[in-house]
Amino acid sequence: MAYKEIEGNLIELAKQGMFQVITHGCNCFCRMKRGIAPQMAQAFGCDKFKLESKIFEGDYNKLGQIDFETLIVSPEGRVRPTIMLADKYTDNSIPLIVVNSYTQYQWGTHLKPFDYVAFRLCMKKINHTFKGYKVGLPQIGSHLAGGNWVRIKMIIQQELTDCDVTVVIFKAE
Repeated sequence: MAYKEIEGNLIELAKQGMFQVITHGCNCFCRMKRGIAPQMAQAFGCDKFKLESKIFEGDYNKLGQIDFETLIVSPEGRVRPTIMLADKYTDNSIPLIVVNSYTQYQWGTHLKPFDYVAFRLCMKKINHTFKGYKVGLPQIGSHLAGGNWVRIKMIIQQELTDCDVTVVIFKAE
């Protein structure tokens, strides 16, 4: 496993092709209103993935699950869905896999909703599903969700053992 931390903007770096997979933490109530979540939803439509649909809103069984889609990013940074992995990537477009990691049941900073067990399960699933990939993450769970970054970082390093991991510490441009 390779692990590093850099400053920057995860979404912009992903659009530039730095990662094959990116993930962020989600709650189980389909709320993407604060932190990096609304930016991810706007850039990648991850608020419309299968488990984010209103059918699964509030479903406790989402906790510890991952939900993902493969998108195509053009050289200009435009993002579009792909129907199948076999779609042709024309004009130097690249695939990008965007993952919702269900790391908390509730939302709200007063609740400190981050769930370490769910987070560990999400990281195990990402490691298994995307072995050998370049994975980008924000400082997931350590701000609004109330998780302890030292503990979260340790879980990332323990579980994403088969991935090339970069944590992007947000820096406004």
